Amino acid sequence: MTYQHILVPVDGSTTSLAAVKQAAEIAKKFGSKVTALCVLAIDPFVGVEFFDATEITKDYFSKAKAGAQETLDQAKALFAQEGVNVETKIIEGQVIYKEIINAANEVNADLVVIGSHGRKGLKKLILGSVAQGVLGESHLPVLIIKQ
Repeated sequence: MTYQHILVPVDGSTTSLAAVKQAAEIAKKFGSKVTALCVLAIDPFVGVEFFDATEITKDYFSKAKAGAQETLDQAKALFAQEGVNVETKIIEGQVIYKEIINAANEVNADLVVIGSHGRKGLKKLILGSVAQGVLGESHLPVLIIKQ
């Protein structure tokens, strides 16, 4: 099996950067196209009008987008070190793993390479698992990289 297009969600963590390195190796072997993705989580209460949060919201999204771009630039530099060209994409959404799956479908990816923090117990229950969500709901092959 060959992979034509690999989607790599990144969040700046060491596990997501390990996924970048693994995706670069796969891309080199198969000549795959690569897209690095960063998802900005939107708080579902942003639109609730308890008070005027327009300026706060603008400031948050401005800083969040700048941080996402820094993360993507870091991933892009790692791919470049491996000789792999990469496209980058920032998207917004409330449920991160669903946005990753939607993005994979949108770019016609045939493999998702994602880092997992390996949370267990209460931390997993409270914080959830993006990698678990992608693995459980995607119809695509998913390679989970642990540190």
